[in-house]
Amino acid sequence: MFRVVLMVGLLAATFAPLYLVGSLPPPSNAYVDNFERLWHALDAAYPYFAEAGVNWNAMRDAYRPRVAQAANDIDYANLVDEMLAALNDGHTGVLTPAPRRGRTYFGVARALSDGIVIDQIGPTGQRAGLARGDRLVDVGGRPVEEALLALPAWLRAGSTEQHRRAVAARNVLSSTERELAVAADHADGRSETVILRAPTEAAPGRGTAVPAQEPASPVIVGRRLPSGFGYIQVPTLSASSSHDLVREFDAALGALSGSPGLILDLRGNGGGDSRIGDRIAGRFVVRRFVYGVESYRLPLPQRLWVRRFPYAVRPRGETYDRPLVLLIDSSCFSSAEMLIVALVDSGRATAVGRPTGGGSGNPVTFALPNGGQVRFSTGAFHRSDGTLIEGVGIAPDVLVSYTVADFRAGRDPDLEAAEAVLSGQTIAPRSVQGLQASARERVP
Repeated sequence: MFRVVLMVGLLAATFAPLYLVGSLPPPSNAYVDNFERLWHALDAAYPYFAEAGVNWNAMRDAYRPRVAQAANDIDYANLVDEMLAALNDGHTGVLTPAPRRGRTYFGVARALSDGIVIDQIGPTGQRAGLARGDRLVDVGGRPVEEALLALPAWLRAGSTEQHRRAVAARNVLSSTERELAVAADHADGRSETVILRAPTEAAPGRGTAVPAQEPASPVIVGRRLPSGFGYIQVPTLSASSSHDLVREFDAALGALSGSPGLILDLRGNGGGDSRIGDRIAGRFVVRRFVYGVESYRLPLPQRLWVRRFPYAVRPRGETYDRPLVLLIDSSCFSSAEMLIVALVDSGRATAVGRPTGGGSGNPVTFALPNGGQVRFSTGAFHRSDGTLIEGVGIAPDVLVSYTVADFRAGRDPDLEAAEAVLSGQTIAPRSVQGLQASARERVP
């Protein structure tokens, strides 16, 4: 009898929380039923309602009647995305159908310190006279800053103001219409307004050819700068790639082991797997360091039912004990920010650039009707001093502006500032012994 009771209790402890978050069994394909299940899932597990200032009960009352009127899967997904966007959480929203559903993209823009510039432009825009580096003035009949705010909520959703602006900039050169009016200032000082028109037909046969497989180049690469300092770019921590990111990092670091200082470029790193980040950080510390704690409203079996989980870096391999600088910006997000916290809060590194995106959530996924999928945060990560990353981000030790003029000239002011730090011209990293001593004092 005891074994039966124990087994029943274990099954309940395993399946009840999975049911609550919508993992088991598959939620209903009926929109209202699916919505109710999703609402209850977030009600049980979502950790940031207070920080978002959202009355979740009121959201249910506002959206349930609209969901009942949804005509199809896209309508329903749009309503869910609109509701979740009110949480201002970069980890929470609809994954499929894709947020870009039904939109034509003429290019991709980038938010800089003093404006929005074209980063990539398609053939239609090129034929119209637009080029990389052109500063956007007006999009769709609105001044560019207003155009960012006029995008659907799910195309400008993010965890901090800087993150939301960066996300909106990436989507601002898109439209549900076949035409888009764009006014831009060119690098030569000319101003021009053009009408971008989507092609009427796709190129025949596009997407049908299967390219020959070539050996993949490393994702993480390093080089020695003319100054003698080492430089390693870490663009992702995603374990979903076919690359062994830790091995690639070790190879890059090994080739630079004799450099008098190292720059770790994390700009554009949207995160992935914190365990990869912890292993990378392990090459820079001499003893274990707890850099934060994640707490959960709903204990889940895949996390062994814990309510709090400490994150720690452990020494790994030969320690690189020379000065270390991190390049960061608003596109650093999630696990990339945890890597930054581990190295900055341990005192091991100096951060240079702009504030990060401010997102941590350890999200889970929830099934929408007919193959759709949504995800939402379940974990609240706090740094060792109690500060949240979510909605806050990480401020750099050395703040650097990245301007339109820098972008057009191909100049990298972040890298220049990092080399100045390593050369002792500005904030100097402390010695590795001092770094580890100060880190021990802050371990909770």
